[in-house]
Amino acid sequence: MKRILLTLLLSASAWLSVGAVDFMDTNPCENLFRLGVRMGVNTTNRTVDVVGYNRQNWGTGFDAGIVADLNIREYIAIQPGVFFQSRSGSYTFISRSNQISSPDHYLIQAGHHRSYNVSIPVMVSMRFNLSETLRWQVEAGPYLSVVMGSKYWNDELLSTGEKLEYKPYFTQKPATLDFGLKFGTGMEIADHYYLGVHYMAGLTKAYKNGWVEDNFLQVFGGHTKGWTFTIGYNF
Repeated sequence: MKRILLTLLLSASAWLSVGAVDFMDTNPCENLFRLGVRMGVNTTNRTVDVVGYNRQNWGTGFDAGIVADLNIREYIAIQPGVFFQSRSGSYTFISRSNQISSPDHYLIQAGHHRSYNVSIPVMVSMRFNLSETLRWQVEAGPYLSVVMGSKYWNDELLSTGEKLEYKPYFTQKPATLDFGLKFGTGMEIADHYYLGVHYMAGLTKAYKNGWVEDNFLQVFGGHTKGWTFTIGYNF
């Protein structure tokens, strides 16, 4: 029994030693350039900075794109990419309006939205060898997203006391450009197959400028944010 335990301990020590050496491979990369395809789903949110009660719910969409690995070393690469994204969400607003004479009356608006974006991230990708066929990746960098089209559907337009004919309170379109940070992690299996999850945090205002109502500037502001879950294949 002691001999068996000793053999197992020596085997484990040998495996750990090899793994420690290979965990971060600093050798030059044989393939300096490599392309990959990605597809998956996302869940996103677009917050709003606005007076009154507002609630923004997370929605779902899809991602599809390509990435390019510019390999500096085996353990590090620069990875630009181009993704087409569908984003969605729902919202609820409760607010005052100059169309209502009584201070106790409010406008209630609920609906949902969808947009189509082209996102261009440029990330630094760190690679760590867990085994001969499994490589862990940690990635981070900036992204630029361009809104190609968007639409809002108002499901409910209500008033708490007066029947009114009024325009929707929330009609703002998202800002054309969104700049932020994208970071996440993934696994590469057998040098080709990829599984990854990333978070996108917008740093610029999510909506176009507001308007002046009752001598008060209504600015929607807010930021975009989202999780993406992708699978892929590296050529």
